Amino acid sequence: ADRPNEFWQCDHKQLAVFCSDYRGKTGKLWIAAIIDDYSRAIPGYYLGIEPPNSMRVAISLRQGIWYKSEPGWIACGIPEHFYSDHGPDFKSTHMEQVAADLKFQLHNSVVEEPQGRGKIERFFRTVNSMFIPDILNWPSKNLQVEQIDKAFRRWLVEEYHQKKHSETDMFSNVS
Repeated sequence: ADRPNEFWQCDHKQLAVFCSDYRGKTGKLWIAAIIDDYSRAIPGYYLGIEPPNSMRVAISLRQGIWYKSEPGWIACGIPEHFYSDHGPDFKSTHMEQVAADLKFQLHNSVVEEPQGRGKIERFFRTVNSMFIPDILNWPSKNLQVEQIDKAFRRWLVEEYHQKKHSETDMFSNVS
């Protein structure tokens, strides 16, 4: 990408954390995240114990589009191109309608050829190595999605977006 919001990548990842949601339902934590190809900023994400679906992607997109209240989280806008894998949640009628309404193009990777999704996969590795160990060391073993989400947002804004990216030599909090 040559500029912010030209290409966004999105994917889901199940994390090695068990937690409970507001209903008391327990399960492994999932993240749906969007990364801006140009800046490596994360404009939107969703954390929950539900398996991936198009609604989680739409919630992440909504967050990515709007301005954030946190001063260090300035990534926002509407992508020109939205790149994901070929999962049913990304190829759904729902996502086609979202793309048509917001006037961006959907792109899906080729089956069994993950090239092009490396940036979002690299972000997930960063989450697993820099964020998840802190969560697993919390004194409380009764983890709640809401408290993890609050800690993740703080980590994203105060740590991830404040570090210079090794490949781009830029900070990911560019507009």
